[in-house]
Amino acid sequence: MKSYFKRTVFPVGMLVKGRPCLVAGGGKVALRKVAGLLDAGADVTVVSPEMDEGLAALAADGRIRPIRRVFEENDPQGQELVFAATGNKFVNRQVLAACRARRVFCCPVDGNWVDGDFVTPATFRKGHLTVSISTGGQSCRRSRLIKNSLARHVDMVATADFTVIGTSHQQLKLGEREHFHLGGERLDRTGRMLMRVWGVHEFMLLDTCNRLELLAVKSRDAGTHDVLRRIMGFDRLAPEQCYVKRGFEAFEHVALLAAGLLSQAPGENHIVAQVKESLAHAAKCGWAGGMIAEWMAAALHISKDIRQQMPDLAKGGEIEDACVGYIRQNVTRPDARIVVLGSGVIGRGVVQRLVGARGTCDWIYHRHAPDAAGVPAGVRLHPWRELAANLRQADVVVCATAGREPVLGSAQAADFSRDHEVLLIDLATPRNIDPALAAALPKARLADLDVLKGWERQTAASLEPALKLSRAAIHEHRAMYEKIVESFQGRNEGE
Repeated sequence: MKSYFKRTVFPVGMLVKGRPCLVAGGGKVALRKVAGLLDAGADVTVVSPEMDEGLAALAADGRIRPIRRVFEENDPQGQELVFAATGNKFVNRQVLAACRARRVFCCPVDGNWVDGDFVTPATFRKGHLTVSISTGGQSCRRSRLIKNSLARHVDMVATADFTVIGTSHQQLKLGEREHFHLGGERLDRTGRMLMRVWGVHEFMLLDTCNRLELLAVKSRDAGTHDVLRRIMGFDRLAPEQCYVKRGFEAFEHVALLAAGLLSQAPGENHIVAQVKESLAHAAKCGWAGGMIAEWMAAALHISKDIRQQMPDLAKGGEIEDACVGYIRQNVTRPDARIVVLGSGVIGRGVVQRLVGARGTCDWIYHRHAPDAAGVPAGVRLHPWRELAANLRQADVVVCATAGREPVLGSAQAADFSRDHEVLLIDLATPRNIDPALAAALPKARLADLDVLKGWERQTAASLEPALKLSRAAIHEHRAMYEKIVESFQGRNEGE
């Protein structure tokens, strides 16, 4: 198409209720323009010697003022805007010239549009919502196609609600669960596939050491659920091995999650940072916007209230606390050599707690050395190249790395002493200590997250009272959930 016919439009919404508007022409195109003006409440006059039966019916009902003659030069006088839709390009040119002389906005509906004052985009309305699409006159068919597609999407938004699809340590053991965890390119590839599912409006993927969840704002569609389960890989699981939560149940679930009540170490605070990081990544990738952000903000707000109401909830609630507690119960020798691998948040937390409980440990870092100012007194810091020498003297090895593959496997068995017992503790998901290593050592014990979870469940008080109080607190915020859902379903008249 020649550049002469290309136009960049300035979109506006004209307020024509009660104002005089003129349509010159009496055919099907004129009827469409009249219908749009009537929807907007305009006072419509139609001038044409002959009129489509639809226009004739509107005239008979008194909804338009018919003038049954050819267009005359003074017809635009006093009109707010005019459509030239006579079906004759030369007459339409005359209509445009008459409007231009009287400083009245005119839209020819044929090839004369390039000299007109405005174009009417492809438009649909849903309640108080109006959506218009324009290609600057280059492709009316494309505009209509996009309009029809969006119209179906808007119908789905009207039934949209919160949905959580996931699995966790409560449904699957670590060895079964780790195959479903996402990371790196696999995470982004999954997100790209979810972006293409019709009816999923926004979403984020939460991948932690004990759970994998899709948190979405999606429409009620029976077919969509199966597609989402397949993308997440959950179609390989039995119904009881994953969960689906919808509506307020999903809202409640995320609030409990953010409060740390669904973690392997109940009350842990790391989940707050994990939720925020997952949301930030989803926003960066274009998966999540205002709907998901408002949902997460509400969940974090409620979780803060829960923690304030139950201050004892966060005491000893981190996985690092469970790790050090497990060591204290199972390793009684005061001179036991403890080696910690990993300088991230979990590794640093373990080191700090060990120093507080036992006074010393060996800390091995890989790529990023901890800031010297942040290394507690009594800690011996080593680079990764000194791993073998430290393993040979270790009584306890805590693996707090974050690799997608094991960093300790059967190949490292030769680095361990076979003269005494060694306790291996793996705090990673997927596992960073290959179970084959423990099998290759005659006096090794391996404790992964599931083992720590089972030990802590035996030593901790029942969580049920805290869950009961927390659910009651969440129900007190039900109006918050309803306000968020109403805002995107279109039931909030004040929006």
